Amino acid sequence: MALLKTVLQRLLKLLGVVLIVSFLTFCLTKLLPGDPVNTILGPQASDPSSVAALRQELGLDKPFFEQYGSYVHGVVTELDLGRAYSNGFEVRELLANRLPATIELILLTQVLALLISVPLALYSSYRSNSRADRAITAGAFGLISVPSFAMAVLLVYVFAIQLGWFPAVGYDRLSGPEGVGANLRSLALPVMVLVAGLTAVYTRVLRSDLIATLQEDFILMARSKGLPTWHLLLHHALRPSSFSLLTVFGINFGTLIGGSVIVEYYFSIPGIGRLAIDSIARRDYLAVQGVVLVVAIAFVVVNFLVDLLYAVLDPRVRRAPAR
Repeated sequence: MALLKTVLQRLLKLLGVVLIVSFLTFCLTKLLPGDPVNTILGPQASDPSSVAALRQELGLDKPFFEQYGSYVHGVVTELDLGRAYSNGFEVRELLANRLPATIELILLTQVLALLISVPLALYSSYRSNSRADRAITAGAFGLISVPSFAMAVLLVYVFAIQLGWFPAVGYDRLSGPEGVGANLRSLALPVMVLVAGLTAVYTRVLRSDLIATLQEDFILMARSKGLPTWHLLLHHALRPSSFSLLTVFGINFGTLIGGSVIVEYYFSIPGIGRLAIDSIARRDYLAVQGVVLVVAIAFVVVNFLVDLLYAVLDPRVRRAPAR
């Protein structure tokens, strides 16, 4: 019952976070310069009657809180995020069309970053202060210091222009005629750009915790039993050292959904990051609100799952009293 109570309390808090984010986003879009009515009407915006009719049709003539209430009611009851001002398409359809590319990019990035960083951190912590450890640490610092746009330019020049291994821009969907191979090739360079920075962060975080864990008494006890090194690292040291990594992983998972804007725009990937940039340029505020709402919900859900995984890694979390 204590665990169920904790889960319900966290769910209520997360719903409150989503509501606050949606309200703040709604406020910010109203404060942005320009009027979507003028954007839609174009030259006809000089006609006051046309402007008044369109504002009434879009509900922009209503008081602020009434507009927000109608927006929340539509989202909750019908998943109605409104229609984009620029093209008339439903925002949920635009998001459904753009989300697969972003989700695939994030999943590939996170999986590859973990597959690279965990072995590096294990080896680096076990060989602490060795030449290999210093090389891995220096490489991680170097990758962290390189901006994503600079890494993108470098990788495009080397792998697309010079070697011709991967396309410089563009995205082939999984359901496209050329299949999985073309899809993975189109995402290779964007994934490399994102993996470089994440691998460096994950390696540094996990290495630091592993070094502290390897000095604990239970590790000395396991060593005294003659357990092999790989068993010691994987079964005794890795699990209690994963809390910080799991926290950073959850934060980055949510951040990547809205934070891969530069990569999506540079490589012409039709994801929600590029949708947000295009919508801001067109003053398509409903589309911007839809993107922010999806990012907020994804961030909240991922971090909620991370909280549940804490209980899997450490049984003491399950026994802790709900607050």
